[in-house]
Amino acid sequence: MLFEIALVILPVFILVTIGFISSYIKLLKRRSVDGLTKFCQDFGIPFLLFFNLAILDLDKAFDFGILICFYSSMVISFFIISCTSYFLFQQPYKSSIILGFCAMFSNGVLLGLPISELAYGANSLFINYTIIIGHAPLCYLVGIAFIEVANANNKKNTFLVSLKSAFKAIVLNNLAIGIFLGISFNLLKLEFSTHTEDLLKRGTVWIIPISLFTMGGVLYYYRITNSFKIPFTIILTSLFIQPAVVYLFGVYSWDIEIELVRNAVIMAAMAPGLNAYFFANIYGQCKDIVATTILVSTVLTIFTSSFWIYFLS
Repeated sequence: MLFEIALVILPVFILVTIGFISSYIKLLKRRSVDGLTKFCQDFGIPFLLFFNLAILDLDKAFDFGILICFYSSMVISFFIISCTSYFLFQQPYKSSIILGFCAMFSNGVLLGLPISELAYGANSLFINYTIIIGHAPLCYLVGIAFIEVANANNKKNTFLVSLKSAFKAIVLNNLAIGIFLGISFNLLKLEFSTHTEDLLKRGTVWIIPISLFTMGGVLYYYRITNSFKIPFTIILTSLFIQPAVVYLFGVYSWDIEIELVRNAVIMAAMAPGLNAYFFANIYGQCKDIVATTILVSTVLTIFTSSFWIYFLS
């Protein structure tokens, strides 16, 4: 059964592997990877989020119980790794926050969406898109706010100034812009014509495959660390503790149907996303640890996601 499930989700990781090999044999140069990454990050994925949120049935999609379960698991993962990194691994404060950010930012778009679709069908993805609405904004809000508090202490700024800086960084993020425009389009009851919607739907088909291919190239060019203590602690938290919290909260605290909980669990069970590396790059710390975590956990996700799909069946 586990082997059969692994075969179902294998195409997702084949695309990542092709991108990795293409970079390894120098068919995909570093500047090409950077260009593809910028294109996917700045336009492709924001456009995908805009379109799917614009046509999302909000009445059907919103389940506050699921959102609370998922976002709670994120914050718990953040504090587990931030505190562990600071107190146990003796990392500086900012580094601990960056590592906590890495733990809570699961790759719900590039991995969670295609794996959920392959496992449970396209009709189940309304749960995924509901989660995505607040996923990146909340992660950035938590991460930036905690780091800006430290900056405020160093620069003697007020907390409100730091909070304003954090809010500005989130609002100017392209993912947040795509999410905001999609939700606004939906709430204003605007609609695409049948022809336009069909055309845009065809235009989004390529985004996930190209992004997965690009992700493989990015993973190749990452600089990794020789120490695996912190990466494996983050991986354990991201791939097992975070989805377990979603499952336990959803099933036992909120009594949510398993058909709804399972997509949220899969989203939580994904490897940390590339945004974790971008976040580390912004502050110039822990890039090697975060890169190692993303690389190793992405490979392991093919096995751990198979386990979670089997467990939830």
